[in-house]
Amino acid sequence: MSTATERREWLEKCREYHGHLCMGQALGARIGIKGMELIAPERPKDVIVFVENDRCVADAVLVVSGTRVGRRTLKMRDYGRMAATFWNPATNAAWRVRAQYDGPKVEGGEDALRDLMELPDEDMVRWERVTIELPESEMPGHPKRVVPCSVCGERVFDSKDRPGPDGEPICEACAEGPYYGAWKEEP
Repeated sequence: MSTATERREWLEKCREYHGHLCMGQALGARIGIKGMELIAPERPKDVIVFVENDRCVADAVLVVSGTRVGRRTLKMRDYGRMAATFWNPATNAAWRVRAQYDGPKVEGGEDALRDLMELPDEDMVRWERVTIELPESEMPGHPKRVVPCSVCGERVFDSKDRPGPDGEPICEACAEGPYYGAWKEEP
């Protein structure tokens, strides 16, 4: 179990990475610390985290867990909740940890947020054992499959394609429409 001093050190690392200290960083640090304690990884590759919010909490969980999107060890499942699931594929231990701070509104700036690191885990987070089933195509490591999209020609990694009208692979952007549009010069 981590000490208040260790939790404060983690919070400072989170602040440095994120750029400021806020309630999301304090809760995210506590979520990350508890999750890592619960899955007890022996090596960095023994950690995969599913974060449920794309706000400040995600940065804190990333820092504490050492996971990265580019390494495929940090997965985004944006449910808009202050929670993350920590999975150790080596032991199959998986725990979902969520924020549960029911105390008074934190006033007093950064010092008050740092004081939250003194509170017992039970005052800050809740945790439950869960199961994770992750397809091989989402696991870390080299791509398992790479195909060209039959419409745009761009390469599509790790089974993110789908069959097009003619049965050939098609990327999601060509199938559903991209999140971006073509630039149009204004007259």
